[in-house]
Amino acid sequence: MIKIGLTGVIGSGKTTAIKYFSSLGVPVFIADESAKKLMTEDEILKSEIIKIIGDKAFVKNKLNTKYISDIIFKDEKILTSINNLVHPKVREEYAKWLKKQDFNYCVYEAALIFENKSESDFDKIICIRTPIDEIHRRLESRINYSKYKVDLILNSQIDQDVKCSKSDYCIKNSTFKELEKKLLEIHSTYV
Repeated sequence: MIKIGLTGVIGSGKTTAIKYFSSLGVPVFIADESAKKLMTEDEILKSEIIKIIGDKAFVKNKLNTKYISDIIFKDEKILTSINNLVHPKVREEYAKWLKKQDFNYCVYEAALIFENKSESDFDKIICIRTPIDEIHRRLESRINYSKYKVDLILNSQIDQDVKCSKSDYCIKNSTFKELEKKLLEIHSTYV
């Protein structure tokens, strides 16, 4: 099975790309969803997160994502500590998930493929690239992030030009139709 990593900065259109691949019957693994599930259900991981961030990381046994993101994107040391706890567990979940798949290829979606130095886990990497002003517009309207918060998150990630230069495919996401066309070309290559 060919393993394809799908990356891009926050708000670049990774979720849209994953939904499209999924609609084509491609098995998709979403690292962020896996991370949130593990952070909520893995008691050892939860206690380690609480040691680093404090009790407010969870409210009524649910992940307090706003609180966590407010802390980690302002403190690189805390962000690195949390990533070092969570990402190895996500990779373990991915390895288990991978064994159950039966398709020509699968797609693993994660913003931090290069940041976590996990690019060698994949046969090919796709990067979705979107103009920064469009990213701001999307995130400010969709999840009510301020420009300041979006910039904090973007600054914690590798620049999308660098991600694109390290990827096998760099897709400019200007319209859904264009994105869909490029993804279908990739899909046709591997089915």
